[in-house]
Amino acid sequence: MKFVGRLGRKGNHFFSHVASLASLSKQTLYWTFIAPLSRRSYTYQEVVFQMNRVGLESFGIVTLTSFLIGVILTLQSAYVAEPYGQMEMVPGAVAVSLVREIAPLMVAIVITGRVGAAYAAELGAQKVSDEITALECMAVHPVGFLIAPRFLALMVMLPVLTIYGNVMGILGGYSIGVTRYGLASETYLDATFSFVIMQDIFSGIMKSVVFAFIICMIGCYKGFTVRGGSTGVGKATMEAVVTSLVLIIAGDALFTAITMQYW
Repeated sequence: MKFVGRLGRKGNHFFSHVASLASLSKQTLYWTFIAPLSRRSYTYQEVVFQMNRVGLESFGIVTLTSFLIGVILTLQSAYVAEPYGQMEMVPGAVAVSLVREIAPLMVAIVITGRVGAAYAAELGAQKVSDEITALECMAVHPVGFLIAPRFLALMVMLPVLTIYGNVMGILGGYSIGVTRYGLASETYLDATFSFVIMQDIFSGIMKSVVFAFIICMIGCYKGFTVRGGSTGVGKATMEAVVTSLVLIIAGDALFTAITMQYW
């Protein structure tokens, strides 16, 4: 009976969080896309500021990570293909793996650690210092003022970073394929572009949109529900990162299964 009771309390706690997250997501979509048409919500200056934080300030780490991932994929693929004389398959395999799976996933993981954690920490600090309550007292909706510009910026910039990560990953594979394995530059590029089709690119971009939604909503939700002062802020930040990573990987697996089945 004690086990059943604990299980029931855990289940009730879980579904309570799911309902609250769904409500926050609904409000975010409203204040991002509908409210600005009829009432004052966020300012575009704030959106540009958040886009700069999410996008421009992340180009360095995305460049390094994606380039090295391309190098690693090429080395691993060549390790399998070279004994069988199938090196001409390596560029295409690397490009398709990057565009469909690796680049969207790795960029999302990087942005989770850099941006998702920042969202949870910032909003959590504002929550414990009663700044969010002060906004409500001034008749300013906290979702429209705080979450909507972050949401819009992340939804725009994560696909851009994913496309950029694709380019840098292919460039990393190209550099190691040409310099170490002696593949001709034209051969490598021709193989890359002959394997990658628009469906692969579209699949990766759609994944990045889903990942952006997860990162923003989990980070903001954890920030808005902080309890326990500064200790609670640290705990909420950790939970935001862990939860986002789990949901991103689960979402990637589900999305891949669906696209591979119907595409």
